[in-house]
Amino acid sequence: MSTQVHLNPTMLSILSISRDKYWIFISSILQLLYHSVDNSNFQKSSIGDEDDDDDDGNGLDEYSSNTSASDSDGLNTKLVDNSSKLPPSPPLEEPIEEDTETEDYFFHIALTPVECTIICSQKLMKQYFQQPIEICKQLNYHDVQLLPEKYLCLSVDCDGSSDNSLRILELTKPLSENNISLFFISSHFNDIVLIPYDLKQKVINILTKNSFEFSDVSNSYIPTFGASPIATEFDFEQGSKKLEERTFESFKQSQIHPMINNKVKLLLTGSRQGEVNNAIIKSARILSSTETIPNYFAITRTYYNEVSLVLPKSSKQRIRLGFDSKYIIGSTQDIIIPITIDFSKLPLDSTGIVAGLASKLITAGENVSELYYFSMARSGVVMIPQENIETIAKILHDV
Repeated sequence: MSTQVHLNPTMLSILSISRDKYWIFISSILQLLYHSVDNSNFQKSSIGDEDDDDDDGNGLDEYSSNTSASDSDGLNTKLVDNSSKLPPSPPLEEPIEEDTETEDYFFHIALTPVECTIICSQKLMKQYFQQPIEICKQLNYHDVQLLPEKYLCLSVDCDGSSDNSLRILELTKPLSENNISLFFISSHFNDIVLIPYDLKQKVINILTKNSFEFSDVSNSYIPTFGASPIATEFDFEQGSKKLEERTFESFKQSQIHPMINNKVKLLLTGSRQGEVNNAIIKSARILSSTETIPNYFAITRTYYNEVSLVLPKSSKQRIRLGFDSKYIIGSTQDIIIPITIDFSKLPLDSTGIVAGLASKLITAGENVSELYYFSMARSGVVMIPQENIETIAKILHDV
């Protein structure tokens, strides 16, 4: 299976908000979401959901708003059709103008117990968020930060492979080794890596040197040989070891300890085809009040007009949020657990932190084949399958 990398030229802005300052930005967030629904370029789907079965959620405990609360598994939960992922979308055309404003599709809003990170086009960030950002500056709220750098989106498609996490690391390892700051976002449909806009040409050069070349046919970067996109196994392990050592040395110096939130159970899912608008509207309702937002929540709309979600595993909680199983895709049994990393003691331009941790977890854990991410501006979240908790805990304890 091959790896394709789509580089979108839209400049993206990243805003970090302390969770206790979230209320200041509610209006701006809702404007962004409703702008997305009203976008006239939305693709309408005629595919209906009348034949979808909901899972009844019997036996599922309430998802606690406290990260230390437990959420037991539902014994009678039925599996949702897991074959409903969308067919591969046609690749984006390579725009001639780099400031073309057809970028309004992509946005990412993610919340953890301590932070909210918003990523959208530079244009929309200025349009909807400039006023509350200025207010926070006047009030000297240092825990609200608009990152000065602009970013570009690399969409990474690893079609049909069972080792996507390793392929993402293979792709990004040479970027991290060259001190390029990256943001990782896992969606239900693909993986997303954000790179600094000013380093676009450097990234392209690195991809080219590592056996990627631009294809006029697919409008994407594809490996020039087989399914192994970057390097030999020996080269990868050697480079990964250096990255891991650098990461954990940074942890040691800054007294950072990755935390496994083993009582928080999440799903990485997506909206069904034809439910994109509804998913955004439901998310707007959730995000309209600080009282209704789970401790962990994320919505990502890709450039292909797909909506990915991080939701509570609890069926009761999801039903209250409007996302019972007939509206989402994937199995409700694929539970993931968040590992959080506090970046507040590190410089904003620190590089290779999430990649270094992920590399350690994959290379040291024989049975760890899948990791998922959403990078925050001041923290990182690596999500692991529930069945790998003991293995991951041992790895982190030993380093």
